[in-house]
Amino acid sequence: MLYNITHFGKLNMDYSDNPPDETVSRVNLLGNIALAIGFLLPVWAVMKGNGDAEMAGGFIGGSLVAVFIILLLLKGILKTHPPLRMACAKLVVAIVLILMSLGKIGAMKRDIGAIRAASQSLVATMNEKGEPSGSVAPQAASEEARQVVAFVNGAGALLKRQVAERELLDKEFEKIDMSTLLTPQTLTSRKGIADSRAKTARYAELIDQRDKMIVAAVEEGRTYVRTAKVPEQYRSESSARAKVGEETLKHNAALSAVGKEFIKGVNNVLDFGQSQLGKAKFQNGQLMFASERDVATYRSLSAAIEKIGVREAAVVDQFNAHLEKTKRDAARQLGPAIR
Repeated sequence: MLYNITHFGKLNMDYSDNPPDETVSRVNLLGNIALAIGFLLPVWAVMKGNGDAEMAGGFIGGSLVAVFIILLLLKGILKTHPPLRMACAKLVVAIVLILMSLGKIGAMKRDIGAIRAASQSLVATMNEKGEPSGSVAPQAASEEARQVVAFVNGAGALLKRQVAERELLDKEFEKIDMSTLLTPQTLTSRKGIADSRAKTARYAELIDQRDKMIVAAVEEGRTYVRTAKVPEQYRSESSARAKVGEETLKHNAALSAVGKEFIKGVNNVLDFGQSQLGKAKFQNGQLMFASERDVATYRSLSAAIEKIGVREAAVVDQFNAHLEKTKRDAARQLGPAIR
């Protein structure tokens, strides 16, 4: 009897060294740690720049609801089973959550990579550089990211075409030799005056083309942004887009106005030169007029053109500064995707 009692005491001692509730507590602790890891992995990815905060937040929110419902169902199903079984079930759910989180991180990395590559290409186009070198861009994993990539690529294609059209127009402007427009030889020659009139007419025609091209480009950009299929949060603010377009049109209108004013001033000098044919002469490298009154008229017309030229240079600088600011602002907005 003593032996039995002693043996029972020994058995009881062994049992207390590793009680079931301690095992349950350990498994529960592991499950809780694993759940925390599963929920925090997407947050860590976002902090490391390998994920999108909104996508990660959506995943975490959905996972919280799903895990809560699953654990609630398991608790009901396993309420008649030993506590250890529920603890193990929680651990399994946590492991599955970790695997899903890792999969989500991989998908977010592919999305970020695809958007980054598209954004780099767009910025290169804005800066009129070639395509950025590097490895092939990964395919976006989510439908939302695919829409964003398609939107950015579409904007890049639109911008490339507009840049090409502008470059062609710039070349047409460059073909006009303005250096001989009002030289003494030109103003004392019927052919020279006719050639200069043809140049000013062509210059005015190109200004009109530029006006139409810029108006069409601004409207085309607005229409593309307004109608493209893309998540709304990736669109720029409508007011900001409208403001940029309005600023571009305003600067272009100023540029066109001063250009047309320059043409008018040149034509005034050409008209005066036409009236002086046979009277004004080019001698010893100088333009000679028949009277002081004619000299004063010529100087007045020339001074007016010089003033217009100064204003035109200032307007061109303002227009170019606006274009550079637009590029910088766009690059800054795309910065998070590029980095």
